[in-house]
Amino acid sequence: MSRRFDAVLFDFSGTLFDDGNVLTPYGVQAQAADRGVLLGLTEAAELIQRSRQRVDGPAGLVEREGCDRSAQRHRTVWTRMMTESAKGFRSDADPELLGESLYACLADPGSWPAYPDTASVLKSLHADGLKLGVVSNIGWDIRPSFAELGVTDLINSFVLSCEHDSVKPEPELFRIACEELGVEPSRTLFVGDDPVKDGAAARVGLAVYVLPHTRHRDRPRGLDAVLSLTAGALAA
Repeated sequence: MSRRFDAVLFDFSGTLFDDGNVLTPYGVQAQAADRGVLLGLTEAAELIQRSRQRVDGPAGLVEREGCDRSAQRHRTVWTRMMTESAKGFRSDADPELLGESLYACLADPGSWPAYPDTASVLKSLHADGLKLGVVSNIGWDIRPSFAELGVTDLINSFVLSCEHDSVKPEPELFRIACEELGVEPSRTLFVGDDPVKDGAAARVGLAVYVLPHTRHRDRPRGLDAVLSLTAGALAA
């Protein structure tokens, strides 16, 4: 029997870690307190809402395009927008400190909860002898998030856009990941949640599994399907 796949690559945000529960009132409150700004939880929630409207609005989406190519660019773009969203929020609070607090919460490894099935699926794949990697459009080092989950030793390669000046759907990150793992693209499965950015792995020759767009807080992401795909990839 021979295995069709030698490796599985995963996206980070929305695939292994929950991107819908990152900015929380408690998290922003704590970051603001570290900078000498005391916020109530209701105030922190309002600040988060203002920030989301700015960064996820039409103009914000345009300004964010490609900022994942470097950590400095990502921090500059996001902090500027978050600071703008905080202007006029409270007369006695410096908008720049509030913007920095929001960004610090966003990039805090502790702010990113893993989906309930992330660790178990990674451990099962590793136990089956598959090499594992993470390919992410991201503006900071996400390795500490995996360390907090206790699975860093299971990941053979981290290929982050901010470290390679390249972003999905460009093919470069997928190629680098396969090279670092020492596997052929044709023997690699990519798992993500974005049909366009993650689906582009197919252009490099990887098999692709796109997770359903719908996900629920504190519920498994459906990653067990990956176990079925790899288990079913044995051929005589």
